[in-house]
Amino acid sequence: MEDRPLAEQLRRVFGVGLDDLAGATISGEIPLPNDLINRLIAQRLAASPSAIATAVVDAQDNDNVAVELSMRGPKLLPSVRIAARIDRQPDLPHAPVLGLRWSLRGMGPLGSLAALALTWLKALPPGIRADGDRIDLDIADVLRSQGLGELLACVAALQVHTRRGAFVVRFELRVR
Repeated sequence: MEDRPLAEQLRRVFGVGLDDLAGATISGEIPLPNDLINRLIAQRLAASPSAIATAVVDAQDNDNVAVELSMRGPKLLPSVRIAARIDRQPDLPHAPVLGLRWSLRGMGPLGSLAALALTWLKALPPGIRADGDRIDLDIADVLRSQGLGELLACVAALQVHTRRGAFVVRFELRVR
């Protein structure tokens, strides 16, 4: 869709806006394939001064994700493969953060060096924070960055899970 406010897009496509749907409850499940997620990540990385050159995610079963990172600048480290697991779901509107715990597997002594370098990454795209072995994704910031900030007032529940090849977003919207 175009970069227009959501209410304007709904009105253009369906002839209704969010205000026309007051009192509605909408729930569903949206699978977001790896290709879509990787395209969005690439767009955000290209638009930000991040230390990360590329990040390619691979959703796996049971809330597990593999991420391959390559860094900008001098190639002191090869690409790093990170195993992550979703361990905290957003609690909207109070705590709109999806939490993941990550680890490096199979890298031997190089893994310790890579883990140390990754903990120093502070120039991540907006809405993403890394602290120790945690990565937190602020869902509110992500929705705003995709032109969907208007949805925040309507989101009553949101969960993100994974299955092989896709992230699955389960949601409930309540239009006031």
